[in-house]
Amino acid sequence: MAALAEKRQAIALNEVLIPADAAEQRRLQRQAKAGEIARIATGVYVRATDPEGQALIVRRNWQMILGYLFPGAIVSHLSAVVGGITPSGEITLTHPTRYNTSVKLPGLITVLLKGPQNLPGDLRLGNSGLYWSSRPRGLLENLGRSRTDRPRTGGKAGAEERLVDILNASGEETLNRVRDEARQLAPVLGAEKAFDTLNAMVGALLGTYAKGALTTKAGVLVAGGTPVDAERLNRFRIFADYLRITPIPDFPDVAGQDPAKTHFAFLESYFSNYVEGTRFSIEEAEGIALHNQIVPNRPKDSHDILGVFQLILHPHFRSSPPAPGEILEGLRKRHWIMLERRPEATPGEFKTESNYAGTTQFVDPGFVRGTLLEGVQLALSIPEGLGRAIFYAFLVSETHPFNDGNGRLSRLLMNAELSRCARCRIIIPTIFHEQYVDAQRALTRRNDPEPFVRALCRIAKWGTLFDYRDLKQVVAVMQTANAFEEDPREFKLLDPSGAVFA
Repeated sequence: MAALAEKRQAIALNEVLIPADAAEQRRLQRQAKAGEIARIATGVYVRATDPEGQALIVRRNWQMILGYLFPGAIVSHLSAVVGGITPSGEITLTHPTRYNTSVKLPGLITVLLKGPQNLPGDLRLGNSGLYWSSRPRGLLENLGRSRTDRPRTGGKAGAEERLVDILNASGEETLNRVRDEARQLAPVLGAEKAFDTLNAMVGALLGTYAKGALTTKAGVLVAGGTPVDAERLNRFRIFADYLRITPIPDFPDVAGQDPAKTHFAFLESYFSNYVEGTRFSIEEAEGIALHNQIVPNRPKDSHDILGVFQLILHPHFRSSPPAPGEILEGLRKRHWIMLERRPEATPGEFKTESNYAGTTQFVDPGFVRGTLLEGVQLALSIPEGLGRAIFYAFLVSETHPFNDGNGRLSRLLMNAELSRCARCRIIIPTIFHEQYVDAQRALTRRNDPEPFVRALCRIAKWGTLFDYRDLKQVVAVMQTANAFEEDPREFKLLDPSGAVFA
């Protein structure tokens, strides 16, 4: 009871007011009577008296409000698919004892349906008192009929789209696991017929059932094979053709043995993260990577540095780019290790929504798997070494298969190929990042590979000019070479002697 009282007192400090005790209830009642606040439901008050303001508060705080009014309810059916409030302005909740009713609040209608309490896999929504339907439960719920003019289920098309997303993001194993979990839940939910439909759809996507079970464009494409981004694949072919006929220099590894290997790995991780927005002082980053000293107020950023650093030094990931048949799982594994402390980035799962860089749209989520599979086959047609490594970097960057971390992953794959061949790995110093991006853009927008290849050959050579055995010394020399500077209009990239690097 004490914990509940503390929770309610905390709520009272915000725009939603829920009394902690009888005395607080009487005080809020007096405020409401005086027109200072408004009562919107039994025991729930808001700091707004106008309808528009009340509606905004309710929609912002619906989890807190509904968790208080209907503790133990499950956000279900269409609400679980669309992230809460449906396009018709409703929230659908499942509850074992309170159901077959709707509750109208300012700006929101809550529909209560009968169903079991939270089941294995359902997610607790913090301390709100609500749960969220698990993926298999949500799929079964949304395959049921919606008997009103306001849809409360996603229907077959919505479920099929979600299954395609799961397949594209996480692969066949995960899709099979979701189906198995749905099979266990179906009798509890009374959803045996829904499971039959779900089972047929999964089978069609995986090629084990007739494809007639699918109706959406994305589903039919997946069932018909693995769709590809034809424009990107053509660009990859142009790039591969160029790399096969263009002389590419070799730069032997200058940091293949410790301590130089570890120091190089640290600098590679530092620069790769810095240009992506994970910025520490060089001293802080050294503490994180080399001494596991996590910065207390930045644990996720600290792990970004550490995750990339560990991937660089890992005996397998360091020198083994994924084989063609392992490219999907290989990328997902690396991504998970790199971003496991960032659940918001969905580590280890391919994107389910399109991503952009400015006006450039990367590969559609439904085409990621096929484009990567075809692209990696092209990689093997390129002579091993720097040329193939450059291709790997562009393949991942241009496909952009994840919500976040694509740039770092592209450079990890590039360098894995270089380490496999005992070539020197590449560091992209901060001062060079703008030139690197501009050269990549020429390939993306004009199918012109020459600037990208020239830029990476140049920076690969630059990295071989330093002695990595003493970390403090190499950092100091790179500082004098302007490697850590950000404005290429003010600073030039220099070599260790202090001369402009040509």
